[in-house]
This record gives sequence, C-alpha cells and structure tokens, in this order.
Amino acid sequence: MNPNLNIDTTQNITISIEKAITGDRILAFLIDYAIINVYYLSIYLIYLTVADNGLIESLIGEGYFFFILVFLPGYVYHPCFEYFKDGQTPGKQLMKIKVVKLNGSELTLGSIVIRWIFRLIDIFPLFLGFIAIICISSSKNGQRIGDMIAETTVIKTKDRIQLRDTIYETLEPNYIPQFTQVVKLTSKDIEIIKQVLNKKEYRHNQEVLDKLRLKIATLLNIETDLPAIEFLKTVVKDYNYFG
Repeated sequence: MNPNLNIDTTQNITISIEKAITGDRILAFLIDYAIINVYYLSIYLIYLTVADNGLIESLIGEGYFFFILVFLPGYVYHPCFEYFKDGQTPGKQLMKIKVVKLNGSELTLGSIVIRWIFRLIDIFPLFLGFIAIICISSSKNGQRIGDMIAETTVIKTKDRIQLRDTIYETLEPNYIPQFTQVVKLTSKDIEIIKQVLNKKEYRHNQEVLDKLRLKIATLLNIETDLPAIEFLKTVVKDYNYFG
C-alpha cells in the first residue's frame, strides 16, 4: 500500500504527505494509555493516604466535583491534547505523528470530538482495537472509522524542521513589499505556498505553480506580470514583512 497520502488543500493544490504507519499509532495509543493509568494510580495512592481523615468521603458527598477531579481528566485526555497541541497527544508526539484534516485545513474541535466519540467503536475493549487496526491498514488514507467520519487522518511529522519548511522567510535589508493584500492570507496559506516552492516535484511542475498563482492572485485581487514562481516567492516575503 502507498505510504503517502494526497491532501487536497483549500487552494486546490494536492500535497503528498507520509501516512503514519499502524505500528506507530498503536504505540502512541499504548503510551497515552499508560499515562492515563499512571494518573489513576496516583489518584488511588492519594486516596490510600488520605482515606482515614474523611476528606474522600466529603468529596464523594460533593458528587460532580469528585467526578471532575478523579475521572474526567482521563476521559478528555485525547481531545484536549489534540485540540490544544495541534493534533498531538504525548504519545503521538513521542512517535512523531499527528492528526490532520484531509483537506489541509485547520483541525477543528468538532473533528476532534467526532474522532473521540467513535473511539468507542474503533477501540472497544471487546475487540481489542481490531476494528481500528483493520480499518487503518486497509483504507487508502489510513483512517479508522472516527477518522472517516471526521475527515481526518494521522500523518508522520518531520524529525527536524528547517527554516525553509516554516512560514518564515529571511528578508533583504530595506526590503520593499509589493503586495499589501497578503495580510488577508493565513499562516496555513503561506505554509502551503512554501511547500510548493520547496519540494522539487511541485517547484518544477509549471501546471501546479500556475494553478496556485492564479488562486492566490484571484483571492487577493492582484494583477501582475510576475512569473508564477517569482510571484509566489514575493507573496511569502511580503507576508513576512507585514507579519
């Protein structure tokens, strides 16, 4: 099976990204599962320490407060980390994988919650995660059921991020921007442009360059005679100037 997947971005450009292998996803899950169980073990040890002074009984008497303190963190572990840590739990971070949207857009809370809800089917204890493993291994985009419904998948992240892979661009002294309209773009837009400029298979594909040039120029209402690659480089530099 192809280890890469093609993500069709909102700029109508197809980006090839390496999928996370099933083994990495299983190990990430086991790491997160271990962390959650360490938390519960810690709570139990604390319980043994303070059980005699009546504190536990008073907390149990509060009902909801006890539930929030003891059980809720384990339940919301995955969605909270994935939302606030850009698609990564500690386990995923250690395995260098992350959750992304298939269309290249920002990962939304709704998508994360959908993935979380369908964990009950994908990783139900009775099946020991076999449903998720089968779906991930057999689907084109490496998706479990929750991913399919949320339109997400899990990809590998790079070991080292170089400056050229980020949205940042070094500007010449006294650089003068050409297009003030670039302030309408998002960091995700610039990230996609830089991916196209940095990868040989895109940089030498005139059709892809022209398609992206037209999309950006139309979006920003820019008229220019600059060739596609020069226009895109200028857009990135101008974005950095105004950013």
